[in-house]
Amino acid sequence: MVKPNPAWLLHTELFPLLANQFAALILDDEVTVGHFVTTPPVPWIRLTQRNGNYQAAEGYPNLLTAEQAKFEMRNWDEVSLPAIMRALAKLDGFADYVLFGNNAGQGLQLAQSLPPNLAGNRAAIIYGESLPEIKEYEKMGYRIFFRRSEAVSRLLELAKNASRPLALCFINTIQHNEFNYHDP
Repeated sequence: MVKPNPAWLLHTELFPLLANQFAALILDDEVTVGHFVTTPPVPWIRLTQRNGNYQAAEGYPNLLTAEQAKFEMRNWDEVSLPAIMRALAKLDGFADYVLFGNNAGQGLQLAQSLPPNLAGNRAAIIYGESLPEIKEYEKMGYRIFFRRSEAVSRLLELAKNASRPLALCFINTIQHNEFNYHDP
């Protein structure tokens, strides 16, 4: 992994934590976090926007356990798709691999922002039951698609092939509040 772009992280402690890890960036809805829990748990960093930059939220990194995943479901971040898109355009090697949650086509807009050289071999589109937008993603250069429930096993295999342990970084992509949220 190369040194991250400062547009992503202001806290210098994050890069040393990820330097020897296979860092996977997941852009998805917080209600899906339970799909990324594994035994043993892996390091988990929730990235939030502050002053136009993405950085580790207070209290992170920690381990993604089932209990932490339940907490994450109600940890509602302020979501700005334009800010996420700007950050993706400047990814500069921050992550070894990027996963976009499709969420009924919502991931399309974000996936367009990833530099094309990363889309084909260092990114995948994940989905729940089906992916009717697959042709649109393919036009953007994406070639890897799989169910969200397969994400951790695939990421663990990539990390194993890189001879580094997996660490998950997460950006919430859907704005929830007490009026539009329901437990899955």
